[in-house]
Amino acid sequence: MTDDNHTYSAKCRLAPISRVQREDEVPPVEAQFFYSSVIPIDDPLSTSSTVGADPKTNKGQVRPFSRGDNNALEKAWLSLMSEPSRRAHQDALKNLDRTPQFDTDVLASLIQLITTKHWERHRKGYQPQDVTAPTSDVLPTTPVPACCSELVLDVSQELERAFCALVRRRNPALNVDQVMQQVVFALDRLKKQANDEIEAQPVSNSTPSSRPGTASTSTTNHPITRIPKTTTTTEPRSSKRRSTIGEMRARTNSLSTSQPPRVQTLVGSPGLTRPPVVDDGISGRPFVRVGSPETQPEPGSLPLIGLGGPGQDAPRNPDHPQVVPEREETLTIANQGAQAVPEESQTKVAEVAVGISRLHMVSLPVLQMKPIYWSPINDVAVVSRATWFYRLDTMLPIPPAVANQLEAGYHYLRPWTETWSDELRCAIDVGPLGEEKISHRLWPKDSEIGSGDDFPEPVIPSDPFCAARCFRGEAAAEGNIDTTPVKKATAEDANIPTRPYSNYHVLYKNATEAFLLKPSLKPSAYYGRRPTMKIMKGVTVGIPVARGFDRAAWERLHHKKQAPNKAGASAADESHESRGQDVCAACKADKEKRQVTDLVLVAHGIGQKFAERVESFHFTHAINGFRRAVNMELQSPLVKQVLRDDQNGLMILPLNWRMGLSFEDGGPMREEDKEEYTPEGFGLKDIEPDTIPAVRSMISDIMFDIPFYMSHHKGKMIQALVSEANRVYRLWCRNNPGFAENGRVHMIGHSLGSAMALEILSNQPTTVPRLDWSRKEPEARFFEFDTKNLFLAGSPAGFFLLLERGVLMPRHGRMKPGADSNDIVSKDVVAEAGTFGCLAVDNIYNILAKEDPIAYLLNGAVDPVYAASLKKAYVPSISGSLWKSVGAAMRGVVPGMAPAPNPLVPEPERPSTIRLPSQLELEVHDFTREEIAERKAFLLNDNGQIDWYLRSGGGPLEIQYLNMLSAHSSYWTNHDFIRMLCIEIGRKPGRAHSIPALRATKAAKRLLVD
Repeated sequence: MTDDNHTYSAKCRLAPISRVQREDEVPPVEAQFFYSSVIPIDDPLSTSSTVGADPKTNKGQVRPFSRGDNNALEKAWLSLMSEPSRRAHQDALKNLDRTPQFDTDVLASLIQLITTKHWERHRKGYQPQDVTAPTSDVLPTTPVPACCSELVLDVSQELERAFCALVRRRNPALNVDQVMQQVVFALDRLKKQANDEIEAQPVSNSTPSSRPGTASTSTTNHPITRIPKTTTTTEPRSSKRRSTIGEMRARTNSLSTSQPPRVQTLVGSPGLTRPPVVDDGISGRPFVRVGSPETQPEPGSLPLIGLGGPGQDAPRNPDHPQVVPEREETLTIANQGAQAVPEESQTKVAEVAVGISRLHMVSLPVLQMKPIYWSPINDVAVVSRATWFYRLDTMLPIPPAVANQLEAGYHYLRPWTETWSDELRCAIDVGPLGEEKISHRLWPKDSEIGSGDDFPEPVIPSDPFCAARCFRGEAAAEGNIDTTPVKKATAEDANIPTRPYSNYHVLYKNATEAFLLKPSLKPSAYYGRRPTMKIMKGVTVGIPVARGFDRAAWERLHHKKQAPNKAGASAADESHESRGQDVCAACKADKEKRQVTDLVLVAHGIGQKFAERVESFHFTHAINGFRRAVNMELQSPLVKQVLRDDQNGLMILPLNWRMGLSFEDGGPMREEDKEEYTPEGFGLKDIEPDTIPAVRSMISDIMFDIPFYMSHHKGKMIQALVSEANRVYRLWCRNNPGFAENGRVHMIGHSLGSAMALEILSNQPTTVPRLDWSRKEPEARFFEFDTKNLFLAGSPAGFFLLLERGVLMPRHGRMKPGADSNDIVSKDVVAEAGTFGCLAVDNIYNILAKEDPIAYLLNGAVDPVYAASLKKAYVPSISGSLWKSVGAAMRGVVPGMAPAPNPLVPEPERPSTIRLPSQLELEVHDFTREEIAERKAFLLNDNGQIDWYLRSGGGPLEIQYLNMLSAHSSYWTNHDFIRMLCIEIGRKPGRAHSIPALRATKAAKRLLVD
């Protein structure tokens, strides 16, 4: 759908953004958001890869968001502006001789939030060595160590989100160290109160919920729930006192007074503690105590869109900018005892889903783009908001610091007015001396830059939080993916920033055009230079820049071909603009076109512990490339001819179930594991020799997942995969309303992931209950969706069936399309739920590479005699040898040659040659067993078989023992496997619609008997 089909009315998402008229009459700027990535989110057919990209740099090409996405981002950005923050910033900028004031309620709420978070994180097994906090006779000003390494980062991030950067730098009370000391001091008081209550409580009255080493889940015993109110509701806002550092200390100290402590472990209990393990692991990972299951997300969950509780997971509009208070994620138990912060003092954030597939979310004002459905392992893109652009040849954004200096000069000189036009004409008439008067210096002179408080603050800063909250859309900003907190908060500690074009001057031609002039080009009466006269005559002098983004110029300069749906790639599909009357027909058509009908979840196998250290080995990158390959294959004519009418695309999402599990580090990773954890136990590092450490580390990271799965950790691994799959499915349904009722879900299991899928789907209910949005957490026992097709790649599932003495059986009562109603209830054919090998799926596909040493067959698990009677099946392939390529080329030039065969059509069988004598005893054949096996096979797969081999390259130079090194990880790049996946998922379900080339074929017997 092109731009010409859009109405650009109020209900069209491409309509210009309406802005409020400013009192200073400054024209609004047409800002454009960019992201820095090697993968274009608006081009699903891109074959770029992120493997090997540097996560510490703005990797990749700078790309603009689509018109619709940019409109959604701009609306969300403008909604973040806070009038109190703007006034505070202007007050701090004008009054340099005094410390700026701030809202004490916001800081008190911030300290309480961080205190609650870290108390919940450390309260179980909370030992004196965890937090070396000051005693009561130590002043709060004394530096104290943090409770954990995350505290500094949490304090720094919360301060950035809550206060203007200028106010933070000039007010000592908002220093990271000062706030961190207050948090640690509050934690120390909570710990002391908990210990005092334990010492005063009789041991005989202990209950299972309050025994040493455990904690009660009741909120009545939680000290945070009884934190007294920091302000009274009767005090008017206008009479609020402004804070000093001493007042804030007193306010923080009151957070933990007069509160009954919660039950904790006795400090003097013998044999219950040991010194904290610094590194028990095999991957350099320290032992970290983390939060409880009430507050911690499931493994691999994203804090970007968590599952917060009843009513929060209901399907909503992911594309409409979600502007929510930052305090929305505050723990409920903390909010019960604390007074709510006024709405005008709350920090707001916005989250906007972007991209043609809406797999990424932009967080504002932090200006970062992260994936929605998987963990952002080296997959965080920097986002920038640009206001000024290089006008000649590129239309690329100017760095935010330079753009803000241009904007500040623009506000000062007011070149959009008729007065400025008169000044330009007068300057040209006067000559070089007159042109010098209208030439504006981009940066202050070096002589104007002092030290300490004399350092001039920029009129328009580039800090993302300040640019969003303290200005009305004129500030440019850029995000940052470096999470290292900057603890310097005073002007004395601030370094002079780098200043691009430091000696340049700028000449403003009109309301949208300007020119950057280096010293040798600026107006000069001494040298007689008159660049203004040349510029007004249309001559380009210096670097031409433009205020506002010109998308037509960008498309023209970068030779962009307008795709049929490129203009409609927006994040505003489900907003109010797509409902009601006068809806844009083009927007509605784009929305319907992108409703994906099939969701494919991919469970990885072994080795993802190794990927935590070797980024290029990560499973997510392989799936990103796999997704793009699937999108390309869906566009091929060969696949399109077999797709069903209502098929509208596939979405491939990874399930990173291994993240969040730690069996190697000598301690549990999740809170619910701590009851089974014995601190006096040993870890892998305690028993591992120090020889060949690189080899040992690689083997343990890659291969140890298998023995862990076969140990008592199996249940935790199964639960991790189920929880992650349900978390991703819930997010997808919430972001795609209607999918839970009309969509289809499929699953791919690779390596160990296939064995885990076999275990889970054996216990999966035959009929899945309706998705319950009121649940606080996703289901951890079974999938909350019905799995239609299960693809096993490089699977050892057959070996696990052999170990457990199981067989593959269809599920009783599962009426798949085209199945015989008598077969699904026959005791000889089907089995009940809970039987190992009886899966709740419609079709099972076992794909294996010939040289894959991990893969096993599954046809024999149905019936070995039936499996032996089948011909070896290969995945249809269109890639051939050199001679086939030459033959295909000759067909185009030599008349009379037969066309190339269709790979989806089976090869014709040669007639069997059977010559039997007149007297020969025939063997007895069990037709009943063959019939039952065949009925089972067709219930397990519409094609009557489960196993397919991938064709290898072939040729005289092929060496199987070399191919096996990469065979196990080659499935994600194999085009034959990708094509089979698209065809089998996209075709009409049922045995009658199966592809002839994939159907089971009996092995022909050629008997020559004389």
